[in-house]
Amino acid sequence: MYFWKRFKINRLMKKLTLMQRNRVLNPPTEELLKKEIDGYHLLASMYQKLEGKKKFPFAKEAKMAAYRAAAMVDDSKSQYILGKTLLDEAKLRQDWERGLFASKHNSQMMNLLFEDALAFLEAAEKRQHIDAKRQRGLCFIHGWGVPCDQQKGFEMIVESIQQENSWDKVPQIFASLGLNKPEFFSQLTQMRGKVRG
Repeated sequence: MYFWKRFKINRLMKKLTLMQRNRVLNPPTEELLKKEIDGYHLLASMYQKLEGKKKFPFAKEAKMAAYRAAAMVDDSKSQYILGKTLLDEAKLRQDWERGLFASKHNSQMMNLLFEDALAFLEAAEKRQHIDAKRQRGLCFIHGWGVPCDQQKGFEMIVESIQQENSWDKVPQIFASLGLNKPEFFSQLTQMRGKVRG
């Protein structure tokens, strides 16, 4: 069973290697770029299914590498996935830094993860990825890897709602972001007037 999965992964990796070389040597078409990005996503999903399996001890790292390769081809979905995953690990290390696992290495890793996460989220945001903009807004609200600036973070979240034109889903969006507190809703009414005005 694992032999067959390894065979499929190796075959897909060979195809992607050829696509990557072709892209470097020749100007790629939109269709070829889409095929390459889809291939990276397929590879990532194959590795995700193998996470925790003894025969594939580094499946999670390989999955992240596949997303990283797609992100380098300006795939906003991969940039967002990478940014969100790295941000989650950085927040975990930030919690560790306040307790038993505090160390110089942990602090360095936390800072590096925040830096990479914010870079990927910003790249996805530039490609109009709405969830990436919301995550960056949360970073400013909570001070994750950037100086805390609640006003700027809240503006980014409101702009993402305006960009998506999803004012009717505001309670669900705020709940999913963990911002369902009365003070955020009062700020929303103020900001909504500014955005529409």
